[in-house]
Amino acid sequence: MLDQFKNYSNDSLDLDELVALAAFGRQLRAEYEAQRVSEPEYVATQLNAVRREIEAKMADRREARKREIKAQLSGLKTAAEKRAELEKELETLEPVGA
Repeated sequence: MLDQFKNYSNDSLDLDELVALAAFGRQLRAEYEAQRVSEPEYVATQLNAVRREIEAKMADRREARKREIKAQLSGLKTAAEKRAELEKELETLEPVGA
């Protein structure tokens, strides 16, 4: 795990693996503190990189879920609601005074 942590560079790890790597990094940092040994620079660097990747993956998941919800909501609209939306959009696209 230490080698994977030291050499992490945005590999194609899934979210579970990234969370495990972040947990390892936090434990490593805590152990350096407990042993009163200076933390190597790579610990903070790699921990930040892993956390950024977790945040990016979570943002992607949220965006995908939002698109999914919007599609489901759109599918629940009645024909009259869809027609009204299209007519309203058409009005905004037509030039004034046409």
